[in-house]
Amino acid sequence: MKFNNAFIISALVATANAYELLKDYSKGFRIGAATNTIHYNNANYVNAMKAFNYMVAENACKFVSIQGTKGKFNFNDCDAHLNKAKQLGMDFRGHALIWHSMAPKWLENEDSNSMKNSIVNHITNVLKHYEGKIDTWDVVNEAIDDSSNGNGWKMRNSFLYQKVPNFIDLSFQTARKVSPKTKLFYNDYNTEGIWGKSESVYQFIADLKKRNIPIDGVGLQYHVSVQHQPQFNKINDLIGRYCKLGVEVHITELDVSCVESCYAGDVEKKQSDVFTNALKACLGNSCCTGFLVWGIGDPDSWLGSDKKGLLFNSNYQPKSQYTAVLNVLKTTTAASLGKNGGNTGGNTGSNNGGNNNSSTTVDISKSAVKLQDGWYTIKNTGSGKYLHVESAGNSENVVISSNASKWKLTNTNDGYITLTSSVGNYMLDVAGGEDKNGVNLQIYSAYSGDAQKFVILKTSNNKVYTIGSKVSNGGKVIDVEKRGTTDGSNVIQYALNGASNQTWTFESTSAPSTNSQGNQNSQSNQSSQSKPENPSQSASCCKLKLLNNSLFIVIM
Repeated sequence: MKFNNAFIISALVATANAYELLKDYSKGFRIGAATNTIHYNNANYVNAMKAFNYMVAENACKFVSIQGTKGKFNFNDCDAHLNKAKQLGMDFRGHALIWHSMAPKWLENEDSNSMKNSIVNHITNVLKHYEGKIDTWDVVNEAIDDSSNGNGWKMRNSFLYQKVPNFIDLSFQTARKVSPKTKLFYNDYNTEGIWGKSESVYQFIADLKKRNIPIDGVGLQYHVSVQHQPQFNKINDLIGRYCKLGVEVHITELDVSCVESCYAGDVEKKQSDVFTNALKACLGNSCCTGFLVWGIGDPDSWLGSDKKGLLFNSNYQPKSQYTAVLNVLKTTTAASLGKNGGNTGGNTGSNNGGNNNSSTTVDISKSAVKLQDGWYTIKNTGSGKYLHVESAGNSENVVISSNASKWKLTNTNDGYITLTSSVGNYMLDVAGGEDKNGVNLQIYSAYSGDAQKFVILKTSNNKVYTIGSKVSNGGKVIDVEKRGTTDGSNVIQYALNGASNQTWTFESTSAPSTNSQGNQNSQSNQSSQSKPENPSQSASCCKLKLLNNSLFIVIM
């Protein structure tokens, strides 16, 4: 048969029930799913995979799958996933280099020194094999104990922690050294804003950043149910805080169990709301750059088919939950793509955009002002409110308030100051020590590092100052976000522009009474924590089931 050259002939392959693909409306945002090669001979399964543009392997890239025998690296199954992703035009996410749960017995039985060497060797070989092929890896998975309640954190007492207590630092440092351009993530469950562990993991990530451990992002697994799910404002605020900390966020393993409601008439609507709340929160925050569900269809979910936790049904046809997610993508552009705002970490009250990290050049030697050591309240001239922290604890947010917190000013020998809160031995602190616009101001255990040093800078008004951070060489100053004037308005670091939300007065005050000062919170390795009520299941996610092939209808 002959055709006119004006026509372009393409072969169309589709199921009998064609549907719109999520990736076609993502505008480049990474929306993905976990897959498993044991299902790749099911044409319906593979066809459903085409809805996504991002893939992670359920189990094939984990330690035991690649190095089940010491020194013998078998990349076949992980490679097969990566090759399928390439075939379907999908990006690929690495999961997971170090995890206590799917580690080989030989590793578990090693002594401390041998285990340390094995961790380094495994990370080195895997990252070298996938250099330039996989741009993001979960370096460490599920290392924080479930009993962590938000008051610091407790390490999971795994064989890894028992024998190599610094295995997390070691893993991230090794990964960065081997593959400097790869984005390095920590991944965990019960981190979505429901349980106290969510705050503990946030504090843990903040501590890694503060100690300059090379971490680029956090994975929120998001294994939830219609009974136990985060409110939208909780997950949205939590992701926003991570943005201000200077890390990326991926929602990595989302599924929504119908447990206790599986036969309710509105169960799919309730599940849809959970999916869309998570997606909206992710899309609305500029640091949230990936969104993945943990499986393709209900039959291959680790939850079991009866929990109906995924976007496709047992025949790999999209459910109403899929349609709900699709509709959000149709109407919303991800803030991470640089459009339509979102929590970009910037100050919308100033002329600079959220991603503009430029600073005004400040000659500190000419502009710095020295005040006497002592106790002060610090008042913002634009709002008439005071620099305030509500309670003691690492990473407690700093805001403005009608309540005047007391701060102890101490001059340091390098020309800067520290500001210690009256709630305890916690200093005002630039989260993560980042020289970026929009980074949160918080309190953190006093250690007098650069993130906790500031410089008082004169303005044209007598006894009115700006307060520059040492991490920015004074070019970024303490700023009331979005020019807020109400109690609770957030305080951030932002490029100096001289506006009234950046100017402050220091009012001398008496020292707080001993009884009024808060007790210091325990540090990172607390020996015990109380368990949150009704903790959701640990997401080991390694239940496997074989499927029979179902009929695949094609229209040519």
